[in-house]
Amino acid sequence: MTIKVEAAVVDSSVLICIAKGEPAANSFLNEMGKVGKLYLSAVTLAEVILSTMSLQVEGAVGAMEQLVAALKIETVDFGGGDIAGYKDAALKHHLKARPPGPLNLGDVFSFQLAVKMDLPLFFQGNDFLKTPVKNAMSILGYEMTEKNLGVPALRNASLGQ
Repeated sequence: MTIKVEAAVVDSSVLICIAKGEPAANSFLNEMGKVGKLYLSAVTLAEVILSTMSLQVEGAVGAMEQLVAALKIETVDFGGGDIAGYKDAALKHHLKARPPGPLNLGDVFSFQLAVKMDLPLFFQGNDFLKTPVKNAMSILGYEMTEKNLGVPALRNASLGQ
């Protein structure tokens, strides 16, 4: 049975994973390439650019912009009408609120957009695992747990299939 995700939101953790060539990069690229529509908060894009700059690799920011364009990720503006949703997400999930799944400032914007659009989120790491956001990689058959540090692994890979 093939599970399809029609649209999803992308968190900065995935784009940075790809930029750094981390182990899950190819899985993310493969699965996001199958999704009809990808979205990214404008604030998350700013975070990605700053994070990419911190890699201090010449041409990294241009390469990140090319990656976002190649994946056809649509940037969604964050405006005054989004403040209430952001505030609600921050009060429940920002690390300063001491929730079970602490999100940093950038994560809250990805979370807020995914909730607002009622879409699953592509992310990597433990931070979103304890939130109610829909996990795109989990929907697509990947296991993401605190034990594997929220790095997606195909569920049947451990069975040697």
